[in-house]
Amino acid sequence: MSIPVLRLGILGATDAVESTYLPTLTTLSSHFNTLALHSSNYETAQNCQKLFNIPIITTNPEDVFNNIEVDVILNLFPFEHHEKYTIAALEAGKHVMVEVPLSMSIHSLRRIRDATKKGLVARSTASENAGSPRVFVGCARRYAPCYTDIFKKELANMDRIHYARCRNIAGPLKISASEYTNGVNELNGNGVNGHINQNEFNNLLVDIWGSKDDVTPERIAFCRFLGSLGCHDLSLMRESLGSPNAVSCISITDPFYSATFHYSDDSDARGHPFTLLYEAGVDALPRCDAHLTVYGARKMLSVEYDFPHPGEAAGKERSVKVVVEEVDTGEGLSNGHGNGTSNGNATGVVRSRVKRTEYVSTCEEAYDRELRAFHSYVTGENGPEVKTTPEDALNDLRLLHMIFGHYDRQCGTIRTPLG
Repeated sequence: MSIPVLRLGILGATDAVESTYLPTLTTLSSHFNTLALHSSNYETAQNCQKLFNIPIITTNPEDVFNNIEVDVILNLFPFEHHEKYTIAALEAGKHVMVEVPLSMSIHSLRRIRDATKKGLVARSTASENAGSPRVFVGCARRYAPCYTDIFKKELANMDRIHYARCRNIAGPLKISASEYTNGVNELNGNGVNGHINQNEFNNLLVDIWGSKDDVTPERIAFCRFLGSLGCHDLSLMRESLGSPNAVSCISITDPFYSATFHYSDDSDARGHPFTLLYEAGVDALPRCDAHLTVYGARKMLSVEYDFPHPGEAAGKERSVKVVVEEVDTGEGLSNGHGNGTSNGNATGVVRSRVKRTEYVSTCEEAYDRELRAFHSYVTGENGPEVKTTPEDALNDLRLLHMIFGHYDRQCGTIRTPLG
C-alpha cells in the first residue's frame, strides 16, 4: 500500500524556512506536497515560491487554513499566535504541526484541545471515515538521529549523574526584546501581516502571570526568550533528564537569563541529588552556542546543536553532534619509562587519559525524522517514534509554570532588579 501524500500549508514563513523546512519537505515528496505558503513579507513568499515551486502564496493566513485542498498546516507563527491560528486550522478540519511551545498558558492549551472537537465536525463533513484533527509539536532537536540513537542510550548507561549544564547563547537577532514590547514590527518579520497584535501578546502575559501589575519588563523579556528559543532547550532537557524537583536562582538580565534546576538521579534506590545550570541569551555574534552536557564519574556526555536561529536565511550546513568522553586507562607502562605515544609516567603509575568519540547528524536529518514522525502521527503509517504530542506539551508547560512560580516567590521576597 502506498504512503498517503499530505497536502501542506505553511503559516508564518520567514527567510529561515528556506534553510530548514522547505529543503527537507522537497526531499519528502513521497510524504508531503507543499501546496500553499503564507508570509507577512510578500517578497519572502515569492522567493520561496520560485525556489520550491509552491503553487499558492499569500499574505492572508485564512487563504491557507481555509483552503479545502490543504490537509495539514505547519504553524510557524510566534508563540503568542500559536493558539489563535492552531485553533483556526483545527476548526477548519486540518491537522496542525506547531513549533514548541504549543502554549505557555494552561487555559490556552485547554482551548486548543477543545478545538479538535469542532475540527472533528469539519472533517466528518468532508469524509465519513475522518477522525479528529491532531496537533503535533515541532522540536527538531529531539528528533536528531544522534540524539535519539546515541545520546539517550549513553545517558541510560551512565552509572550516576553528578552534574549537568544546558546552554543556548545565539545571535544575532534583528531587534531587541524591548523593541518588541513597544509594538514595532514582529521579531524577524514573522508577524501577522508584518505587525504585532499587542493585545494578544498582553492577554497571554496576563494569562501566564495572573495580573497586569505582574507583567514587568523583565517578565516580558523572559517570556519572549522562552517562547522563541528557550523552550527548545527546556523540552530537550526534560526528555533527557525528566522533570526537575525544584528550580532556584533565576536571573533575568535581558537579554541573558539563567536558572538552577535540582534533580534526583533515580538510577539507583538512593536517588543521588544533582543540579543543572541553565544559561542562555542572545547577542550580536552570528553563531549558535547550544548544548546539553551531563557529567558522571567516568563519563561526560554532550549533545551540541548548531541550528539556524530565528530569522536566519539559508547559509552553511548545520549539524547536531554528540560527544562522548570517558576514562581510557589503556595498557600503561610497568617500567616507568614513558614515551610520546604511551600513557605511562615517570613513576610507572598508569595514568588515565580521555577517550573521545563524536557522532554527527545533519540539521536536515533532524527535520527529516521530525516530519516523518508528524506524517505517521496523522496518517497512522509506520514511522519514527512520535514524542511531541499535546500530552508531552503539557509536561513542557508544567516545567514552565514551575519556573514562573519560583520567579513569583523570588520576586516576592527579593526586591531587586530581578523583578
